[in-house]
Amino acid sequence: MSDEKKETGQKQVHCPHCGHEQWESRAALSTFCRHCQEYLSLVPKRRRGLLPKSRPVRDRFVRCPFCGAGQYVYSAALSAGCIACGNDLNLVSYQVRGKAGDRLKTLGDVEFHPRCDYHGPRVEARHIRISGRVDAEVRGSETVQFRNEGDVEGGVVAPDVEVCPRATASSAAIVACALRVAGRLESDRVVALLGLEVEDGGSLRAGRILTPSIRMKGHAALLGKVEIRPLPQPPVVSLPALEEIARRIVPEEPLFGW
Repeated sequence: MSDEKKETGQKQVHCPHCGHEQWESRAALSTFCRHCQEYLSLVPKRRRGLLPKSRPVRDRFVRCPFCGAGQYVYSAALSAGCIACGNDLNLVSYQVRGKAGDRLKTLGDVEFHPRCDYHGPRVEARHIRISGRVDAEVRGSETVQFRNEGDVEGGVVAPDVEVCPRATASSAAIVACALRVAGRLESDRVVALLGLEVEDGGSLRAGRILTPSIRMKGHAALLGKVEIRPLPQPPVVSLPALEEIARRIVPEEPLFGW
């Protein structure tokens, strides 16, 4: 009889409570003792040191560029689907070296390395770090940072824009909530909705600067037509909100060619 049970894919179970033995399917994960009615777990116990790793959690927040809905995704995910509109979301981060022109639209990060030469469509990413030449518009949903020598032919839009110490940067225009300049920056127009800060040793040269406040530290330099006045604040910090406010502030001028 035992051989028949084995051939039909069953296993013998020993009850730890009363010692009763019975046959169960090999695929069974639990059962009840037919003698004492106690619950029996049929999952083998793991040895110490072989415990499974903790399950990944959705700890990265992204906002859909199509409908604006926010959601949490796995930090290591390379793609996802929007829970609201169903569109595919690109979460890949890119490293740009040498000459490039592929479309860079992602909810991940993009880094332009020194001496790179990018000529292509608008760049859209979460964090954008610039050290080369970018012949395109640049939109960072969180930050845009100029490192070393960075040159952007188009405009830059991001909640936070920073020019790092000893960096030399240029851009056709900058629209940001906060702009911090620790290196050298040249631009045709600058709109800083919350304020502008030029660090000790930093310099900013712009044709027109709109901001509610300017903070200069140490040997900072500022050159250009400056207008200090209250500016409207976006109800929600987002790229479309920043661009819309910039259009309202300077309606007589195209928003930097966009």
